[in-house]
Amino acid sequence: DVKTEADVKEYLKDWSDFERAVYLATYRIPYGKVCTYSRIARTIGRPDSQRAVANALHNNPLFPVVPCWRVVKADGGFGGEEKAAAGRRELVEKEGVPTRNGKVPLKEGFLY
Repeated sequence: DVKTEADVKEYLKDWSDFERAVYLATYRIPYGKVCTYSRIARTIGRPDSQRAVANALHNNPLFPVVPCWRVVKADGGFGGEEKAAAGRRELVEKEGVPTRNGKVPLKEGFLY
């Protein structure tokens, strides 16, 4: 049963360093906050890898423990297929993060 950061690390011990770093950085995003793909890329020391971050999160093996729905595009939008994007948008809204025109207004204190 994976619940804590230590559990996440143990579960991911055989995954690549990059994937572990992405999932751990995402795990640390607090409830009611969002983070951008590019910010996660910078956080893990791979500033030009936002696309790879998105790809890793698309294959998140620890949903819902690793809250990939809290990661948004640089403009606050939700990428990917529309139905999936709408589902992620609903999840952040349930956490109290507002959206306008389908995007999180990143300058209003909801960015982690």
